Amino acid sequence: MIPRLLALSLGLLFGVSARSQPDIVDFYVDPVGKIYYLRTDDRLVTDNLLGQNEFDFYDSSLGAPEVVDVTNPFSILLFYPDYGEVVVLDRTLSERSRLDLFSLPDILQPTLLARSADNLIWVFDSWDYKLKLIDETGRPRQESNDLRLEIDLRMPPDHLYVDRDRVVLHFREDQRLAVFTNYGRFTGWVSLPEVEDWRWQAPVLFGQRGTEAWAWTSGQRQVEARTLSPAMRNLRFLRAAKGEAWGLDPATQRVKRTTLPK
Repeated sequence: MIPRLLALSLGLLFGVSARSQPDIVDFYVDPVGKIYYLRTDDRLVTDNLLGQNEFDFYDSSLGAPEVVDVTNPFSILLFYPDYGEVVVLDRTLSERSRLDLFSLPDILQPTLLARSADNLIWVFDSWDYKLKLIDETGRPRQESNDLRLEIDLRMPPDHLYVDRDRVVLHFREDQRLAVFTNYGRFTGWVSLPEVEDWRWQAPVLFGQRGTEAWAWTSGQRQVEARTLSPAMRNLRFLRAAKGEAWGLDPATQRVKRTTLPK
């Protein structure tokens, strides 16, 4: 491997930009405002505030994680559904542990995953259409009813979100949310407007379409319309919560924080 200083010198010699890092494909904001970037080379990185280098995690055998959950920055969850693998990282993105969901007798086809409010893990099992709550060792704690029977599901959800006292399934094609208590009891549906992109930042699901946007806050029965400010219109992967919004600036490849439009 070429040392960092030598690589930088070669880049300058041959006219390559010193900022030739892979692009950002998404970013995540933890509860204290720290930013984590997922790059096109499948690396998850975050700044080391005590030095010039970055913390990073990458596993060539797994590729890019489908789910990155930074709800607990001391116990970050990466989920690779094709392999049924959950990787748990600490705040320096060093690996703490792994859990093979395919090895668990009570989970057969895990497709979605999110951290619960009490530091457990919610999993959606597409085999029996149940929400299942487990701990980091895979021990089952509770599960919902078969959602095909309870709420007449015809297809599995696309995303799973968890707030303090709610579990939410997002169906992109149907443009709606199924909302459950943190015990897995169904409480109702929420309809969503048409959207080009959306991001979850607990407790807000933020969607955008051109210069228009909407925000759904956990606990509400309907979404609230928004108009993107000029400062936000060029930002990508918008997230919003608690009166603030975050978006990726394509020019600098860094996240900017701004005020959430009303």
